[in-house]
Amino acid sequence: MILTPQSQLLERNINIFEQGEWLFINPSDAYFLDALKHKNVTVMHQYFDIFSECVRVISSSSFDSRDITKEGFEVVQKVGAHTHHFTPFMCNEHTHTDVLIFLPKAKSHFQMLLRMAAGMVGQNGRIHVVGENKGGIKSAAKLMQPYGVTHKVDSARHCSLITTIVEQPHLAFEPEAWLETDTYEIGNTSWPVCSLPGVFSHGELDKGTKLLLEKHTSGMSGNVLDFACGAGVIASYLMLTYPHLKMQLSDISALAIYASAMTLAANGQSATLHAANGLYGIEGNVQHIVTNPPFHTGLKTDYTITKRFIEDARKMLSQNGTLQMVANRFLPYPGLLSEHFPRVLTTAQTTQFSLYQAA
Repeated sequence: MILTPQSQLLERNINIFEQGEWLFINPSDAYFLDALKHKNVTVMHQYFDIFSECVRVISSSSFDSRDITKEGFEVVQKVGAHTHHFTPFMCNEHTHTDVLIFLPKAKSHFQMLLRMAAGMVGQNGRIHVVGENKGGIKSAAKLMQPYGVTHKVDSARHCSLITTIVEQPHLAFEPEAWLETDTYEIGNTSWPVCSLPGVFSHGELDKGTKLLLEKHTSGMSGNVLDFACGAGVIASYLMLTYPHLKMQLSDISALAIYASAMTLAANGQSATLHAANGLYGIEGNVQHIVTNPPFHTGLKTDYTITKRFIEDARKMLSQNGTLQMVANRFLPYPGLLSEHFPRVLTTAQTTQFSLYQAA
């Protein structure tokens, strides 16, 4: 059991959780909550890895994109006195006295979570934020100021815990106010893409993804998986280009699953969506995997995600199947790919990105 620095700081202040109706948003590990086994708490997870660790029974969750409406989706699991929700957002109004947010990486994501929290606690409710000093906790205090005066509760382990009492009344969170739709263009194809703060490359076409779409090996057929799908950019483009494809999309993020469903709907498309930690729990074989995979865990470069993905991708691909992957040129992926695939080609390159095909 390894507690993150944020959780270690919270353990120092465990008494603050004794009073009130608490909601935790995006805990950084699955173990801090063990110290609160006796207390009824609600936990909102936008990331499937920690949700899965907390509930210990769900390896992945799959959805038909047509079943995800603008109102969102959720997977709920009760563990003792704790109720865990895997969901992109919660639109409850005045249901809690206290909300604790684990600081996300993106400023706009944090602003969205603050607005969500304000609706749930209402006037005179409390919003608390814990985060690493190098992760922007100091600037987070400034972003909290529109809701009320902030003060620091404690600092330790290079982290800080800050809190504010909400001064004004707030209505329930409205996801449509935060959902952004942009039109992307590749060659003669233009198509709408929907996104929310916290989704990879929110509001813009990532340069690596653009290279993949422009230079991917054509002639795909059969079952295709868009791994780490983000807003569904790759899948929606491929389905426009090759309408006969049977697409699947996967991501660890509930925000990405939701955004992808909205993107597919905006293009008159449908597909199977998997919420999963890597490829774990996704069953069946596919002919092709296309991906612009993550190489960060929080603030750190993390190759273990991609190492495990490459190994699992080889097992998931059918005979003569291909993996097409774009990545930053500085990442050591040709060697990692060669450990599991007999043939690895660099099919396109820019000063920043490389596109690989492995078979």
